[in-house]
Amino acid sequence: MARRTKPVKGMSALQESGGVRDLRPAVGIVGGLGRMGSWFAELMERQGLTVLRSDLHTDLSPVAMTAQCDVVVIAVPISETLKVIREIGPLVSERGLLMDLTSVKTAPLETMLACSTAQVVGLHPLLGPEAGSNSGARVVVCRGRGESGLAWIAGMLERSGLQVVHLEAEEHDRMMGLIQGAHHFSTLALALSIGRSGFHVSDLSRCATETFRERLERIRSMMEQPADLFGSLLMDNPAAAEFSERYLEAAGELFEMISKGDRGAFKEVFGSLRGVFAPRQLGNG
Repeated sequence: MARRTKPVKGMSALQESGGVRDLRPAVGIVGGLGRMGSWFAELMERQGLTVLRSDLHTDLSPVAMTAQCDVVVIAVPISETLKVIREIGPLVSERGLLMDLTSVKTAPLETMLACSTAQVVGLHPLLGPEAGSNSGARVVVCRGRGESGLAWIAGMLERSGLQVVHLEAEEHDRMMGLIQGAHHFSTLALALSIGRSGFHVSDLSRCATETFRERLERIRSMMEQPADLFGSLLMDNPAAAEFSERYLEAAGELFEMISKGDRGAFKEVFGSLRGVFAPRQLGNG
């Protein structure tokens, strides 16, 4: 079982000083052995912080861990997040900081604010399965309650080489409905089409363009992840269903043009999309 090894400055010191650089609060992570929990733990440890982890197979319970920590992070599956927040939130000190790492932000943020008197911040690391390396990756930060906690975590992330993107929770969830929801929906639809095509994937890969091989590799990588992960991304954010429906509508319109051989309509739609995806609109990626 992990233990504190030295005294630490808590969030009370953070509130009193108004600074962020020299503070060393103890960080506790519920779900600290999972992919995201482990990534965040290692991130904090590299900054010299004491990190405690509680998970299904640790001796340290979430309740016992929370009693020892100034910063408490919820890093459990989306389906369990609200339940854990309701259990742990009331135990976090008023001068502490409560955060979550889920890909949906509105409901967890509202629940943290309702169940705890602590400072509150919502985080969503925009990382793929290879989360071991930061390499300039982005982390969405959603304001909840308290300025010093928000400044502290934003500073910690930036000093770790991450890019901080500040968003309101509702705006984040709408964007993720498209970025994650419709995106994974379309990828799974392609995977189903390939699976039902009668072609062997190896034969397709042998004859494919480099672009299509890249898509096959993304599907293969997706299939190595737990089904529940993508089920949550598609079903726990209401905006995912909305944008998946819009994707189907757009696909239906496109199919109608193709089946009718309507080259004029196709050319018109294609031309309109050039403006949407012009280099100046894409920015710096």
